[in-house]
Amino acid sequence: MDLAGLWSHVNLLSALLGLVIFTVLSWFFSRSKNLPPGPRGWPLLGYIPQLARIKEPVHEVFAKMGKKYGPVFCLKIANQLVVVLHNYDVIKEACDQFQLSGRPSFEIGQLTLPGHGILTASGAPWVELRRFSSMALRKLGMGKITFEKQISIEARYLLKEIQKQGRESFNPKEFLQNAVANIICFLVFGSRFEYTDEKFKELLETLHKSHELGGAGGVVEFVPIFAKLTFLPIVKKHMAINRAFEQMMRRLLKEHEKGYRPEISRDYTDAFYSEMKAKDSKGQPTFMNPISLFHSVSGLFGAGTETTTTTLQWVLLYMIAYPEIQAKVQQELDSVVGRDRPPQLSDKPQLVFTQAVLHEIQRVTIVPLGVPHKCMEDTTVSGYHIPKGSLLLTNLWQVLNDPCEWTNPKQFRPERFLDRHGNLVRREKFIPFGVGRRFCLGENLAKMEVFLVFTILLHHFTFKAPEGATITFKAVESLTLAPVPYKVIAVARD
Repeated sequence: MDLAGLWSHVNLLSALLGLVIFTVLSWFFSRSKNLPPGPRGWPLLGYIPQLARIKEPVHEVFAKMGKKYGPVFCLKIANQLVVVLHNYDVIKEACDQFQLSGRPSFEIGQLTLPGHGILTASGAPWVELRRFSSMALRKLGMGKITFEKQISIEARYLLKEIQKQGRESFNPKEFLQNAVANIICFLVFGSRFEYTDEKFKELLETLHKSHELGGAGGVVEFVPIFAKLTFLPIVKKHMAINRAFEQMMRRLLKEHEKGYRPEISRDYTDAFYSEMKAKDSKGQPTFMNPISLFHSVSGLFGAGTETTTTTLQWVLLYMIAYPEIQAKVQQELDSVVGRDRPPQLSDKPQLVFTQAVLHEIQRVTIVPLGVPHKCMEDTTVSGYHIPKGSLLLTNLWQVLNDPCEWTNPKQFRPERFLDRHGNLVRREKFIPFGVGRRFCLGENLAKMEVFLVFTILLHHFTFKAPEGATITFKAVESLTLAPVPYKVIAVARD
């Protein structure tokens, strides 16, 4: 090797050594400015290697880390700082702050269709979309008695499908998902699908795959560096499913637009069109445009379908696991409603034990880490510095399973929501729909759906486990904690 070659070789080694030293020093000094405590992880990779080896659900692992580091701790996922919040007080303190009301970009979604909707927007766009959406959905009757009729109609279609099964066992997920999706479709598009419609089936299957990927692999959606690695199989999967779902939603919006009439607001999409055109004609600055309409509709459909379907799956599973509780709910229904008509929303105040059962099911079956927040400006939580750009996770599972608040939290006890006189108790730390500025927009609708579908089903049927079946409460971890597939037998009541 000549002198020039040797010098070049030495320079290369020096550069590599310098890069290694820089990386290690950056990693070592990364916990400046009074950041929350937490594990250091690896240079460049952060805590990814440790998470990759974890066999337990992530929310339970975070709960154990919370015992070690406290109610606020942080870790790095590649170059993304993630702050995890654990108890009710710090979650409420954080979620009440405007600085922490942002949403991280769905990075893979931004590759296929840039833009944001009501569930993913931050700052001024979110304020405008949230204000409009809340008003539009209220006018359409979401959470009000005026929307009860549509839920009851869909529940009757669901009853017919279950009746067709006779005494044969079946997996209730598909039937429940069809019904819930149709309720959302009516709210968003003003129409419903037949359960046998192939396009409807394809849409729901794509939605299911998308939520499955939102489990352990969902981190790629929130860490910008992963969106650059489009050669990774997990990223390719996300992109393929996003494109498929996008094509289906575009087709629905295009078909819906043909029937649009400015003077008639049939649904959320019509209301969005009208507001968007009104602001455009007046020259008003607005973040309402066709892209934000697409993302808003997609978000409402996706989130509204998956979470409520999952809740109802758990409802039936707990009923077959605890037949004595199912019988007690039916006794209360018969006493309050009778046998000559279906349950109605007006019956709810008198169906106290039924409400307690639903509360207890929602306590143990939730979106465990909520929907991630993003810090839009430097702020503090519980005295710790939270830098701009941080990702925040709220461990709702820990709040709803905290033994200091819920005695024997692993036990299924609806009575924990009743006082000694049998009245329903409101518990401040019961927050399955989140808390603060970005609490779930569809909370009232979800409560209506779950209550009406549950009571109508138990009014008509007694659900039983197939003979010899093993009942398990193990969950499939995705964006929601869904029960592993199971079967039921629906026995018509006299």
